[in-house]
Amino acid sequence: MALIISTACSEHPVTIQNDSPGSSGTGTVSSAARTEQQTNPFNPTVGAPIDYDQGERWIDNYESSSTTQATYTIKSAPLAAILSGGNCVGISLVYAVDFQHRLHILPIGVNSNGRWIKSKTVYTQNGDVTWQTAQCWIKNYTGSVQSHFFGQNTFSRLWTGGKADVVVSFARDDNNNPQLLLTAPSPARTNGRTAGSGYEDASSPCPPVCPK
Repeated sequence: MALIISTACSEHPVTIQNDSPGSSGTGTVSSAARTEQQTNPFNPTVGAPIDYDQGERWIDNYESSSTTQATYTIKSAPLAAILSGGNCVGISLVYAVDFQHRLHILPIGVNSNGRWIKSKTVYTQNGDVTWQTAQCWIKNYTGSVQSHFFGQNTFSRLWTGGKADVVVSFARDDNNNPQLLLTAPSPARTNGRTAGSGYEDASSPCPPVCPK
């Protein structure tokens, strides 16, 4: 049984890092997907792969300028449960800081209207927390990029060989914009990286377009 944490909000947000505004990355997006994203930024096609070398360079950019953690693991079961919701078009990976000043990436479902799909609990790699606690942690995070949205198709590509836990790698692109790169585990993985394979990128950052 998962540990569920519920607590009142901290009165003082925790300053972790004041990031530069993000961008959607440079993954290869098809013209049809690009048109759909321009019409509605919250749709299943958001996200695209980038090659291994580019992803590694961006991860190195982050690690060379940060003393905080480099990866965050999200179990496949809660991700699959979120995506199986009837009106879910993708997942917003939301930056959050708990009351021990630890950085988290919270997966929250989003519908086609750009609305968060509320749930009783929210997954963290340290155990589930209540929706109320998750909102407190989100408010504690003070970076300018609040979240990254990935559409359903991103996870379909990650799980081509079967559902697996998703490793979120913190990265900075060549313009120093914060990115989150996604991979699924394989036997070749070391330290959260998968030798020779690519990463999922091209998320939709908040801001400028934010789910609510």
